[in-house]
Amino acid sequence: MRANQENFTAHAAETREHRNPSRRAFGWIAALAVTVALLFGGASAQAASANPAEAFVQQNVDRRYAILNSTTLSPEQRRAEFRNFMLSLTDPRRIGMFTLGQYANGAPKEQIEDFVAAFSDYAIATYETRLNKYKGQTLKVTGSSQRAPDDIVVNADVVSPGNSNAQPIKVGFRVRKTTDGRPIVTDIQVEGVWLALSERSDFTGYLQQHGGNLSALTQLLRMQTQQMRNSAA
Repeated sequence: MRANQENFTAHAAETREHRNPSRRAFGWIAALAVTVALLFGGASAQAASANPAEAFVQQNVDRRYAILNSTTLSPEQRRAEFRNFMLSLTDPRRIGMFTLGQYANGAPKEQIEDFVAAFSDYAIATYETRLNKYKGQTLKVTGSSQRAPDDIVVNADVVSPGNSNAQPIKVGFRVRKTTDGRPIVTDIQVEGVWLALSERSDFTGYLQQHGGNLSALTQLLRMQTQQMRNSAA
């Protein structure tokens, strides 16, 4: 399994270097974790908006800030609140299935369910690990563009309030709807790079190298999740 982990890391680095050398060490989960912590770990820029998708993004920034700064929650309660928050903001099943690409087709249901569960735990553990490393930033929604009736990209700037000379980080949130009409984030763009697309390349590359062995990828994610939890304990 250690060899599998090294192969996965090596392939991910090789893929990112070919695509964009400046991001060869910036995988989707790590990048999304940094972005979520950066955006939801600091204060928000309050902005009224008539656009529901824009309001959804801004309101969730405020909600994350309230969880982070609560003085009534224990560490365990805060982690539970954070997990619930992330599950309400995103759709791990939808994102996880997307990252599998063609390997999601024809895979046994039990393997798919195991992967989705492992992917969700892995993503949330990564968010939790990096959460306290990125604070004090401000997110300001700057507009949005509609790709389809249920597919909107909300654009935002992340700025450092104490550094007026710093260039804002340009981010985008792809907001879609669940079958019951609830808005969710299905991808995040950081400086022009869609992060779920990046992870899809990494995961499918790993599966290609390992004969489409979805169970091996699932076990690798579980191992890395446990390592992060042990480090945080």
